[in-house]
Amino acid sequence: MASGVNIIGYATLAVSSSAVNLVDNASPTLPARANRMFITCETQAVRWRADGTAPTATEGHILAAGDSISFTGIIHRQLLEKIQFIATAAGDGALKITYFD
Repeated sequence: MASGVNIIGYATLAVSSSAVNLVDNASPTLPARANRMFITCETQAVRWRADGTAPTATEGHILAAGDSISFTGIIHRQLLEKIQFIATAAGDGALKITYFD
């Protein structure tokens, strides 16, 4: 298959009141070959940033429950290494992530 269309991983990321990323957490681990991803927000709104600064409950791009974002058009490895998420309210949110090469 051509690069960029191969699914190489799937993960669930719990998101709470502290910012989390895809690299420093035991689960999910960012696959070594991942350059793209598709994310669905499952349970409650989260905020995200990919500029190296942690989001807060009130700062960053909002991703509401039921919404999705896609970083699949070009190689996004640097973004995948920097992106961080945080819940906007008490309790855990859950993100479902599919990784592509």
